[in-house]
Amino acid sequence: MAPIVEGHGEVTAVRELITRIAAEFNGAYAEVAQPFRLDSGKMRKPDELGKAIRFQAARVSGRGGVLVLRDGDDSDITCPVQLAGMLVPDQGLVTVPVEIVIARHEYEAWFLAAAESLRGHPAVKDDAVFPGDPEAKRGAKSQLEGLMQESYKETLHQAKFSGVMDLRVAAAARSRSFRRMVHAVELLVR
Repeated sequence: MAPIVEGHGEVTAVRELITRIAAEFNGAYAEVAQPFRLDSGKMRKPDELGKAIRFQAARVSGRGGVLVLRDGDDSDITCPVQLAGMLVPDQGLVTVPVEIVIARHEYEAWFLAAAESLRGHPAVKDDAVFPGDPEAKRGAKSQLEGLMQESYKETLHQAKFSGVMDLRVAAAARSRSFRRMVHAVELLVR
C-alpha cells in the first residue's frame, strides 16, 4: 500500500495506523511504502494529485493500492464525502485501486474518539476522556491538547498516539471518518 498524506506528522503516523488496522481488523500484514506528502492546496489540484497518485501507484507491487488521506478542515467544503469526490482521480489514471479518506475535521479527532486508550502515554493525563462527538466541530488539536500534560506536536505525538489508540473504540460509534479509514484499508489489503 502506498499512502499520500498532507501533514508532516502523518508521514510517520499513517504507516503505523495502516499496519495496525490491517492486522487488527483483517488479520493481514500490510507492507506500507514511504508516504508521499502533498499539502492540502496541492491535493485539490487534479494535476498535482494525479502526479502523486501515479508516483505512489508505481510503488505498489502485487495486492494493494494508493491511499489518499487528508484532513477535512477546508472552510469552503464542509462535507467529507463531497471533498473525497473532488479528489477521486480520473478513471484509468493508474491500474491499482485508489481509496480516498477524509478525516473529519482533523486526524486528531480520531485520537479524541479513543481518548481513554491514550492514558498510558506519558504525555496524556491519567483521567483523559472525551465525552462529546469528536467530529462535531473543528479544533481537534486544541481539544486533544486539553487532555495532555504538554503541548501537542504533530511530528512528536501523532505516530505515537496512532500506535497506542484503541482502534476498535474509535471505529465503533465514535468516528464515522475513522470507520471509513478502516474500510479503505480493508479494501486495499484484500
